[in-house]
Amino acid sequence: MRLLNFNMAALFTALLAAFLSGYFMRDLGSEQQSSLASAGEANAVSVADNSSKTQKSEAAKQNKIVQLVQASQTNAYKNTVPVFINQSVQTAEQQPVITVQIQSAEQLLVTIESLSAQQKAPAEIRDSKEFQQLLSLLATDPIARRDLLERFLKVSGTPLGDTLSLALAMSGGGQEIPEIKAAAVQLLRSGTAAQRLNALQLLGQTNGTEPGVRAMVLDILRHESNANPQLAMAAMATFSQKGVVSQGEYQEVMGTIVPLLHSEDPQVRQSSLQVLSQWAGRDQAALQTFTEATHDADPGVRSLAITTLGQGGFAYNSVRDTLLSALQNPDEAPIVKAATQQALEGFPLDEQALAIYQAHISNPMNQQTQVGFN
Repeated sequence: MRLLNFNMAALFTALLAAFLSGYFMRDLGSEQQSSLASAGEANAVSVADNSSKTQKSEAAKQNKIVQLVQASQTNAYKNTVPVFINQSVQTAEQQPVITVQIQSAEQLLVTIESLSAQQKAPAEIRDSKEFQQLLSLLATDPIARRDLLERFLKVSGTPLGDTLSLALAMSGGGQEIPEIKAAAVQLLRSGTAAQRLNALQLLGQTNGTEPGVRAMVLDILRHESNANPQLAMAAMATFSQKGVVSQGEYQEVMGTIVPLLHSEDPQVRQSSLQVLSQWAGRDQAALQTFTEATHDADPGVRSLAITTLGQGGFAYNSVRDTLLSALQNPDEAPIVKAATQQALEGFPLDEQALAIYQAHISNPMNQQTQVGFN
C-alpha cells in the first residue's frame, strides 16, 4: 500500500513537471516571437528613415540647382554677365544638368578691343553681341562702368575711344551719370581735338549743359567749325535739349548757331537747323530763317526746314505758299515732297490747297513720296 502511494506520488510529480515545462516553453516561444517582431519593426523603421533621408538628400540637390539658376538669372556674379544657360533633356530618373558660362567686363572689353584692332567698322562693333552684353552689364553694375571709364580715359581720341565713349553714353539708360559727365568736361577743357570729340559725344547724352560747359562748346563752334565739321556737329548735338536758360544765354546760342546755316558743309547746316528748330521762337525772324532754308542746295536741309515749318507751330497762312510751292515743284527731291505732304496734312487746307494736295497724292509718279504718311 505504501509502495502504491509512493508510485502515485511520483507519477503526479512527473505529470506536474511536464505540465510546467510546457507552460514555460510556450512563454519562451512567445517572448522569442515578440522579440523577432520587435526586431522586424525596428528594421522597417530603419528602412523608412533611410528612404526619408534619401528623399531629403535628393530634394536638397534639387534646391541647390534651383538656387544656382536663380543666382545666374539675377546677375549674382559680380562684374559678370550671363551668356547662356543650357539645360539638357532629362528622363524621370536623371537630375537636371546646368551649364552656366559668364563673361566679365574685362573679357568683353578684350573682345571689343580686338574687333577695333582689326579695323572693323564702328557699326559692326556696335552690333556685336559682346558690345550689347557690355551695355547690359553697364546698366546694372557701377563697378564695371567705373572700370570702363578708366579704360576710356586711356584710349580717348582713338577709334577704340569712339566706341567706348558710345558705350559710356548709352550706359545711363537716359539718366545722367555725374562721373561720366565730369570726365567729359575734363577732356573738353584740356584734351586734343579727337579727345574733345569723344567728350562732346558723351555730353550729347546729358540732360542739358551748365553755362560754363556751354561756353566752351560755343567757343568750339565759333573757332573750329570750318576746320573740323565733325567736331562742330558733335558740339551742336549738346544743344539738342534746351533746358532752362537766361535771355543772355539764349541770345549767345542763337548768335553762334544762325551763322552756321551758311557753312560750306551741308551736314553742319543741317545740324544747325536742327538746333534752331529746338531753340528758336516762332516769331517773324524764325519764320524767315526756316523759309530761307527751304531753298538750300541740300535736300536734307530743305526737308528739315519744311518739317519745321509744318510742325513748328507756325500759322497756316504764313507757311502755305512755301509748302505748296515745294509740293508743285516737278524738280523737287522725293524726300522733300514727302516732308511737304506730311506738313500739309497738319493744316485745315483751303479749297485751292486741298485740290493741289489731292492732285499730288493721286499722281502715280508721286506714290513713293506717300509711303509712311497716309
